[in-house]
Amino acid sequence: MELNQHTPTAEVLISKIQPPVESPKLDLAELYMILQIDPNDSLIAMELANRLRLMNRFDESVRILRNVIKIDYRFETLNALAQVEYQLDQMDHAFDHLQQAVLVAPENAKGLFEVFKTLGNILVRKGDFDSAQDNYFKAHRLNPGSDTLYVNLGTLEIQKAKWDEALEQFRAALEINPENDKAWVGLALCHRMKGDWELAWGNIEAALQYNPLNETALGLALEWSTQEGREFRALELIRNFLMEGGWNEKLSLAFVWLSHRRGEANSAKLELERLLAVNPANEQALQLAAQLRTNA
Repeated sequence: MELNQHTPTAEVLISKIQPPVESPKLDLAELYMILQIDPNDSLIAMELANRLRLMNRFDESVRILRNVIKIDYRFETLNALAQVEYQLDQMDHAFDHLQQAVLVAPENAKGLFEVFKTLGNILVRKGDFDSAQDNYFKAHRLNPGSDTLYVNLGTLEIQKAKWDEALEQFRAALEINPENDKAWVGLALCHRMKGDWELAWGNIEAALQYNPLNETALGLALEWSTQEGREFRALELIRNFLMEGGWNEKLSLAFVWLSHRRGEANSAKLELERLLAVNPANEQALQLAAQLRTNA
């Protein structure tokens, strides 16, 4: 990687690595530079990859980590690589590296909880629910206080259409963390399937109270609102989502249509213009624009 700066002297670089990874003085450019000087410095490579991962720069992170495991094949590097591959939806690679991480893990290794939890997530997607549950239980033994894990267990029970069992898991998550919006969504789905529409809607409202940007909750609110006569409440929830900086073309389109129906012509016009500025080829938006012009 070329850097638009003068190459620092070795003394300057060394002075900034005391200790090498934890010094707050190091920035990304300096980490890249140190790695160019010594490509086998796995500590610097891991720090750089982790920084990039936190910045959602997963493609860069995974490239670095795949080089790291060639020279530093251990639990921490395998787990770090697998977690980034999981974020990139590279499930087969992530699954292989997680299994390798389990094989080389020292006893009570920090990070084993994440390994088993992620293995469970991948196995759910593969449809191997029994193996997924085994891995979730292993993770649970390591960290019984994880609300995220209870949500995952609840989601697994939904996959098996075991609604009562799923409810128990989501409630357990909320006992640990009442602000877990994914747990509220899980409750909503269970109550909806059990026929309690009012309670399901209340759960969705709770999810969006804690996280206005939860697109799954908003999608359900929009879908259910047309069946329950709550369309204008859905409009307000989508409005809040957009005001909080969220972006989803389907929700934006729904906002335009609902605003128009409510008589908020200016809000509909402005959001439609914004949608078409982002994606001028959105066919539904173009059709809606033509329809609104016809009805004007």
